[in-house]
Amino acid sequence: MHYSSHNKLTEKPVMQATDWINAAINVVIGGLLGVAVEGLARLITTALWPLAVVIPLLAVVLFFCMTLFDTVVDWFFPSGIRPARKPHMSRRLPLARRLSLPVGLVIGVVLAKLDVANSVIGWFL
Repeated sequence: MHYSSHNKLTEKPVMQATDWINAAINVVIGGLLGVAVEGLARLITTALWPLAVVIPLLAVVLFFCMTLFDTVVDWFFPSGIRPARKPHMSRRLPLARRLSLPVGLVIGVVLAKLDVANSVIGWFL
């Protein structure tokens, strides 16, 4: 852990290489989520508004089924490996890393509003 001073609880943490990588990934994920949120918001204003309700509900059901399946598999086939102990004091995340997902979400919504999102998403596909 690298901190800018000796007092670890009050001083702000210094960005490390992994923090920059995680922040960049969070911006991309936030951008894609922003495009999806804007698409659902645009879908609400059309005659297909029930899809804007059904799609998030299906995502919640899928998440619940995956969690249930993982729990059942872990119950029937325990690995025998104990989870690692949690440290008492975890490292505080830098501000840039904490704000990267909301910033990406805003960027995604703005790109979708400007109709630039389709060409940007085309780069990823």
